Amino acid sequence: MSEIDSRYDRLARFYKIGKIGVKAFNRANVVILGCGALGSQHAETLARAGFGRLTLIDRDFVERSNLQRQTLFTEDDAENATPKVIALQKHLAKINCDIEVTPHIVDVSSDNIEALIAGHDLLLDGTDNLALRMLINDACYKQGIPWIFGSALESYGMSYNFNFDSDPESSTSLERRDIRSNHQAAPCLRCLLQTLPLESHDTCSSVGVIQPILQMISSIQTTEAMKYFADREAVRETLFSIDLWDFHPQNISLHRLKDPECLTCGPNPTYPALHQKKREAERLCGDGSVMIREVAPLNLKQLKNRLDQRHIDSQYNEYFLNIHLPSHRVILFADGRGIVYGVIDTEEALQLYNRVVAF
Repeated sequence: MSEIDSRYDRLARFYKIGKIGVKAFNRANVVILGCGALGSQHAETLARAGFGRLTLIDRDFVERSNLQRQTLFTEDDAENATPKVIALQKHLAKINCDIEVTPHIVDVSSDNIEALIAGHDLLLDGTDNLALRMLINDACYKQGIPWIFGSALESYGMSYNFNFDSDPESSTSLERRDIRSNHQAAPCLRCLLQTLPLESHDTCSSVGVIQPILQMISSIQTTEAMKYFADREAVRETLFSIDLWDFHPQNISLHRLKDPECLTCGPNPTYPALHQKKREAERLCGDGSVMIREVAPLNLKQLKNRLDQRHIDSQYNEYFLNIHLPSHRVILFADGRGIVYGVIDTEEALQLYNRVVAF
C-alpha cells in the first residue's frame, strides 16, 4: 500500500476497486450540479473516496429548513446564509485537504452550462427540476460527458445512467468520444420524456421528503460514479427506483424507449434546450418564494447605495444583496437572479423584482 495514501486502505482492499481504482479516483474530474439534498451527499462521498477534482455548482444559500436533509451544512451556515457551494468547500477541506474543490455560485442556464461543465469526466445530478435536467442532458450529450440522474421525493427515488459507453471493452480510457457516431442503444432523457412521468408537480415543500431516501439515491449515484472509473463493466444499464417506506425496489430496462430520431441523442442532434434564452420565474422548493432569472447582471454595490439613500433596509456582502421591504424580502445576486419571499404567484414576484432593481 506504499503508493496509496493510507486513508484509502480499506477502499483499495475492495477487489472491485483495488489500487488501480483508487488511482483512477485520484485523477477523476467530476462536476456536481445542484448541491442541496442530493448534491451535498455526493460531494461528501466522493471527497472521502479521494476523487481528485470536484466542481460544485449551485445558485442557493443555506437556510434553516435545509438542515433536516442536506448533509454537511450546519446551523452556522444557515445563520450566515452561506452559499451552499462555499459551505461545502469549507467542510470538504476539513475532510480531505488533498483534493481540489472549485465552487461556482451561479444560476445554470443555456448561456453558461457548456462552459461550466466542459472538460469534466462525469456529471452527477443533484438538481430538483426537469428544465435544468434537460439542459444537463443536452449539454452532456453535446460534449460527450456521461451523467448520472437522481431524483427523490417523499420516500420514493430513482436513478439512471445517461450517455455511458455502450461497449465496456471500448471504455478503458476517459478520452472524449464523438457521440454523433456513437450508436448507443440506451435512450437519453429527452427520449424518456415521451413515455415516463419523470417530473411531478409536487415538491418537497408540498409533500415532504425523508433523508433516508436521499441517502439511498445519492449512494446509488455515487456507487455508479465509482464503477465508471474503477469497473466500467459493472455500470448499471437499468432505471433503478425504490419506495423505501413500502420497500419496493425495481430495476427496469429502458432501451426500447430510445427515439431513433431524438434531437439530443439521434443521428442529427440540435440540442434544443441549449437554445432557450428567456427570463424565467419559478416557484422554489420552499414555502412562499419565487426565483427570477434575468440575463442582465446587477451591480449590487450601486443598488445598495441607492437603497440606503431611500432608507430601505438591506444587507450587502460579496455573494448577494438582502433587501427588506415592508411585506416582502428580496435577495438579489450579481448574475441577475432574484429570490422573492412571501409570494406564490410568479407574476407578482416579477413585479416586485422589477420594482426593486429600478430603485
